[in-house]
Amino acid sequence: MRKKMYKAGKVWVAATLAIVGVMTGGAVVSADDNGDELGVVADEPAPQPDRVVVLENDDTTSAASAPASADTLATSESSVDNTSVASAGSDAPSDHLSQSANSSTESLGSVASAGQALSSESANAVTDNAGSVSSATTPEVSSATSQQSSAATEIVPSSVSSVTSASTTVSRRGLTREVTPSAQATHQSEAVVKQQVPKSTAQVVSAKAAPQATKHATVSTAKVTVAKRVASTTAKPVTKKVVKPKPFTGYKKGVFYQNGKRATGYLSDGKHRYLFRNGVKQKGVQKFQGTYYMFNLRDGRMMRNTYTASQWGLWYLFGADGRILTDVQPWAGGYYTFDARTYLKHTNVYEPARWGTWYMYDETGRCVSGYKYWQNGLYYFHPGTYLKATNETVWENGNAYWADGGGVVRTGNWQIEHAIDTGTSLVGHSPYVWGGGRNSWSIAARQFDCSSFVRWCFANSGVFAGNVGDAVTYSQTSLGQGVPWSNIRRGDIFFMDHIGHVGIYLGGQYFLHDSPSSPTGGVGVSRLSDVVDRDDRAYAVPWYDIVDGVVRRLV
Repeated sequence: MRKKMYKAGKVWVAATLAIVGVMTGGAVVSADDNGDELGVVADEPAPQPDRVVVLENDDTTSAASAPASADTLATSESSVDNTSVASAGSDAPSDHLSQSANSSTESLGSVASAGQALSSESANAVTDNAGSVSSATTPEVSSATSQQSSAATEIVPSSVSSVTSASTTVSRRGLTREVTPSAQATHQSEAVVKQQVPKSTAQVVSAKAAPQATKHATVSTAKVTVAKRVASTTAKPVTKKVVKPKPFTGYKKGVFYQNGKRATGYLSDGKHRYLFRNGVKQKGVQKFQGTYYMFNLRDGRMMRNTYTASQWGLWYLFGADGRILTDVQPWAGGYYTFDARTYLKHTNVYEPARWGTWYMYDETGRCVSGYKYWQNGLYYFHPGTYLKATNETVWENGNAYWADGGGVVRTGNWQIEHAIDTGTSLVGHSPYVWGGGRNSWSIAARQFDCSSFVRWCFANSGVFAGNVGDAVTYSQTSLGQGVPWSNIRRGDIFFMDHIGHVGIYLGGQYFLHDSPSSPTGGVGVSRLSDVVDRDDRAYAVPWYDIVDGVVRRLV
């Protein structure tokens, strides 16, 4: 009877311990043959409260080797009944059972404390990790969605609840021991948390800390904060309108620049027009754009409407646009003609214009109107038309002349014309000799002075003009008939330079005489407008200014 009671007590104690362990989530710890306490390993969660997993002859089972999946856990389970638990402790003595019960109670407390500490430490670690993760500014953590946060929240509680629902029996060195579900739950919770913390736990903590931002915003608070900080600290770029300086135009050290480059071409500096080559003014006659222009020899200004000398001394006419002119051109109240090849004006020439009409140009190049002595003959050109008079009567100082078919003007008196023709034959062939013509050999040598020359011309026409040996200007002033200067005509003699010089009037302001001041330096033809002594400039006045006004008509 006592023996039955003893066995019944052991069964009751074992059952009581099992129930207490299941209710409190603790672990029953039994001693091996040597009385050593087995280690507690919670490596697999129990599937149901009324079922346990028996691991036989497994000395290497550990918490690290248990699978974490619920499906894997279900395949490792085996069904045992309560009688096996009861039979496991029926052979132990009663005192030993009591010691085992006390030891189990203490182990339960230590395991529970360890689980609580582990849970607290895990929670702190999770919180710390979550805080550190939530404070990070990496896009992966801050951009977690609310769906991931919910998944993380659901994983941890389900794992813990499945572990705490039953106890597990583990084996060490052929002995079995029972591990309470609480220890398994603690270990499993720690394993699950360790697997899920890198993402899910941080997202859960972040969601708890800022539920509204996690729920509605897709951009993390850290990212917004950084964006605000960048916006507040970064100055907005100020667009400045860059105005490029205009290229320099003007003079610099005597060189003219246009738009920053040395000027070349026909340009204006704002006041006048110049021709530049490599920034330097050109002067004188310059070729440009297929023609020639004249630029002032002093300052380089382009010259217009001018007849002027070039840098080499030749004269040219330039028009209103500055270009050099050719052919017949109006200038200074008259007309001039300029060679199409040399650009020089024509002088003392009778020639046709481009339209075929012939014109006479005097020694200045001016187109002649009125009388012109040319090629030992006197011609008349009508004013306005500049055409030569032929086969018609022309007039001067009230006296009528006749222009023959060739345009040569004559008086119609043969004595006058013969005397003029005799003297004209010596033009350029008889140099002036003071006191000459006073004897036969001097006359034969054609050596005359002014009075002896006049005497010899009229003597060849049968007209007395003084004796050979004593003919002088003073004696000739009493010859013939005196007439006023205003009525002077062709063939009259007149006196100049205080009766110191005498000549034969040819008409049209021309006269025939023998003088060192004539164009030939002897017998020659001069005009009253010509300057006296043009070689030595002794008088530097025209002949007209030294005319005495004494006129004698011999025929």
